[in-house]
Amino acid sequence: MNRAAVVIPIVRHPEPALIFVRRADHLARNPGQIGFPGGFIDDADGDDPQTAALREFEEELGMPRERVRLVDRLDDVVTVALSVIVTPFVGILDPPVDYRFDTGETASVHEVPLTALYAPGALHPGTEHVTRDGQQFLVHTWLFDYAEIHVWGATARMLRELVNRYANITDLPLD
Repeated sequence: MNRAAVVIPIVRHPEPALIFVRRADHLARNPGQIGFPGGFIDDADGDDPQTAALREFEEELGMPRERVRLVDRLDDVVTVALSVIVTPFVGILDPPVDYRFDTGETASVHEVPLTALYAPGALHPGTEHVTRDGQQFLVHTWLFDYAEIHVWGATARMLRELVNRYANITDLPLD
């Protein structure tokens, strides 16, 4: 199974916000989907998920990896469609943030207030259509919607673990 890593970036604005990226539409894997900055662990990463997550953070957001402080490692998540093991890290950024993202990988960057994620019923169970090996099937997953952001699958499961681990926004290690 392939391995990947992501950063779940949280900006310490007066109202803290999650950073999501919309993947470029021309990409072979998950085109146009919303997720966190991240990608496959490659040889240059020394088989280290943290190194890969920080490298991808830098590439996809165009900010130096030193800008993000990793404060937690969540449980690995396995993607349904691609059978990839993803290691998520929670990262904290101090404002101001200046996105200079790579348009070859990232179509857009979105900040979503943490209060939207923590609102009652915001993260909820649902279903999505998934294509694997040319076959489409329905999967049960977690869903989160905010404005033009639609999160499901592995990214939504990471959000679910985040809110389970930190029951309140004030529990997050933002300091």
